[in-house]
Amino acid sequence: MRCWYLVLLCLIVVPATVLAETGEQGRQPHRWWKSAEVGVLLKLTDEQSATLERIYRRTLPKQRESMSRLNSEERILSKLVEDMDVDEIDVTRQIDRVEAVRSELSKTRILMVFRMHRTLTTTQREALDDWMERDSDSDSKRSGRTRSSTR
Repeated sequence: MRCWYLVLLCLIVVPATVLAETGEQGRQPHRWWKSAEVGVLLKLTDEQSATLERIYRRTLPKQRESMSRLNSEERILSKLVEDMDVDEIDVTRQIDRVEAVRSELSKTRILMVFRMHRTLTTTQREALDDWMERDSDSDSKRSGRTRSSTR
């Protein structure tokens, strides 16, 4: 169950990171492996930190490109939906394009997380899951939401 929670969390956190790095949100990305708190908690070695950073850096260009394409395809879809003279088949085809790019982006993120997790020991993965859950809970409290209200 924890593994799925982490995958779902990464589906939220990683796109926010990509958006932040591309300047679409006004904040810095949160790279957990660079955090002193997480490094100590997980007892990350320098080699593990370097490997995690390499995995992230290698994935980032593809994520940026996919995000750019997704934004473009979504803009096209929005224009089509606004056009009352467009054929439904054209909207359907554009939806397929949007979802194909979204799927590609999701696959890239999940593979990145998978590669990162292979770098960690079982104990480190469990500690990371616990930390992410606590971090997510504290974010919810700061924003005035409870976990049940965010689902």
